[in-house]
Amino acid sequence: MKTVRRLYFFLVAFISLEVVLWGLIGLLRTIFSRELIFPSTDVLAQALSLILVGVPIFWIHWRWAQHAAGQDVEEQTSTLRAVFLYGSLLATLIPTVQNVLAFITRTFFQVGGLSVGRAYFGGQQTWVDNLIAIALNLAAAWYFWSVLQASWRTLPEKDNFADVRRLYRYIWVLYGLLMTAFGVQQVLQFIFHVPSFVLGEPGREMFGNGFALLLIGIPVWLYNWNLCQVSPQDDPAEQHSMLRLGVLYLLSLFPAVVTLFAGGFTLDLVFRQVLGDGETISIFLQQFGNTLAVLIPMAMLWAYHNLWRGREIETYEAPTRQSALNRLYGYVLSLFGLGAVMLGLGLLLSLLIDLLLEHTALWGDSFIGQLAGGLAVLLVGLPIWLLHWMPLQAEALSANEAGDHARQSVVRRVALYLVIFVCVIGGMVSAGLLIYQLLNAVLGGESIQLIEVFNSAQALLIFTIFLVYHFNALKTDGSQSAEVLAGRLSQFAVLVFEQEGSGFGAPVAESIRRTAPLVPVAVQAIEQGMPEDAHLVKAVVLPSTLALDPPEALRLWLKDFEGGRVVAPVQQENWHWAGQVSQRPGEVAAQMVRSLAQGEPVRATGGASALQVVIYIFAALFAIQLLFFLLILGISLVAGPF
Repeated sequence: MKTVRRLYFFLVAFISLEVVLWGLIGLLRTIFSRELIFPSTDVLAQALSLILVGVPIFWIHWRWAQHAAGQDVEEQTSTLRAVFLYGSLLATLIPTVQNVLAFITRTFFQVGGLSVGRAYFGGQQTWVDNLIAIALNLAAAWYFWSVLQASWRTLPEKDNFADVRRLYRYIWVLYGLLMTAFGVQQVLQFIFHVPSFVLGEPGREMFGNGFALLLIGIPVWLYNWNLCQVSPQDDPAEQHSMLRLGVLYLLSLFPAVVTLFAGGFTLDLVFRQVLGDGETISIFLQQFGNTLAVLIPMAMLWAYHNLWRGREIETYEAPTRQSALNRLYGYVLSLFGLGAVMLGLGLLLSLLIDLLLEHTALWGDSFIGQLAGGLAVLLVGLPIWLLHWMPLQAEALSANEAGDHARQSVVRRVALYLVIFVCVIGGMVSAGLLIYQLLNAVLGGESIQLIEVFNSAQALLIFTIFLVYHFNALKTDGSQSAEVLAGRLSQFAVLVFEQEGSGFGAPVAESIRRTAPLVPVAVQAIEQGMPEDAHLVKAVVLPSTLALDPPEALRLWLKDFEGGRVVAPVQQENWHWAGQVSQRPGEVAAQMVRSLAQGEPVRATGGASALQVVIYIFAALFAIQLLFFLLILGISLVAGPF
């Protein structure tokens, strides 16, 4: 209930803050505008209405938030309060940076004699507009920065604020890096257009916009990136941050994907030019420069952040953890490479079919275009796939512990099943088209079109080949894992203790035999003493009555026992468990025993709440949308707007 109330007050305070702030900015811009000597009634009424409505709403809700933080420690340290304060900083400082960028860009254009309307940022604004926005946003940012610093000095528990601060810094890193990358792309595009546009406005326009972006983006990126790099050394809580690792993966994978697309477009242009289907040399150089202007900065970002990703992974002491983190990166790139390989093969086989059946001109425009596209996609995808897939496959085929972990990896299973799924669906569609064309001709419909039949057949062949290959890889994983697991389970002896006559041991042992049939399990009544082969036991299962009050012999034995211990809570008068007491403790214990035998972490059985599940689903959907947006953005940088 407190969380919902807190969310309401902070959300209304944030919205009303923006209403008041931009109402003031709009009012002052109108008053100092050179074009409006006497501002219109409509403009003044709109600005004043925003201010008059927003000020009391903000004051009431922000006053409540400050009062609650002063009276309640939970309110003072809440995550929502940290999100509001850092979000307010972002909402005021980013517009400040944007207005500084607009001012600098317009200044470059005016000095260079260019039309300010061609500026990417602030082309329709004036220096007064920018200064008003900068001054008011900085004033608001200074106030919330002061509140934030005062909060940090008095916080009894800083974890929530530290998490939000980490996110705040990485948002600035991404913001600065995006400006820097776009600025480099514009400057390189200008350089590659020399001497064609060096005297013309389009060339200098690129340089002016790009140079202004670099002047702002590089300091923003370097300052915040340095904070993110220094923080793990100063604060142990920053080490092994999942957010930090996730950002490094994003900054490694997104430039990698854009680099692959840019590399494909570059090779396609080169092949077309070499094979005689290119444009004039000036147009070719312009197109080639456009792709290189994207390829170079993205390749540099890929290499740089991949280096930092590797360093971050090396900070983990467990080799299995390092392998798992590297495995995720490798499978993502191998999937992109595999998709490019399949597409390239399809284009080349389709071209071969056209040549054989329709006698397409050997060096016609369509032939050269398809040949260049197929070769470009194949030459980009094949090295990426092989360089990442072959080490991963070799690791999975190894007979050591690392190979066992690789075969059981969820990432590997997801990757294999994803490829199998795509191949099955693609093969099903191709087979359906092939059968439809054949049956349609046999039943007296349209005459059979050999080129369509062979194109469906070649698509079916490609999907079938990769389906069989990856299915065999999955099957090999299963057989090798089964052998290793069988040997491990057969040596994992389990002993179930019970009080004689309690009836606890038999159902628990039966559940273990049903859940993990290869695990040897025995039941021992504590009144009969300790068994002779107790030293061979790898795990024990005890009812909570024995775990809480063990006999002396059992207590001494458990003191030196190094195996796994599973306690099954049972109903007992005047004892109340914080967790749920299962009506069938044997099944829960059996699941835990199987996890111990397989070398997996024993997980809590409570499960996630419905709210947590909903949050996870929405977070996953948001992440998918974000990745899709970034992918489209990267493609548009190379291929132009759709």
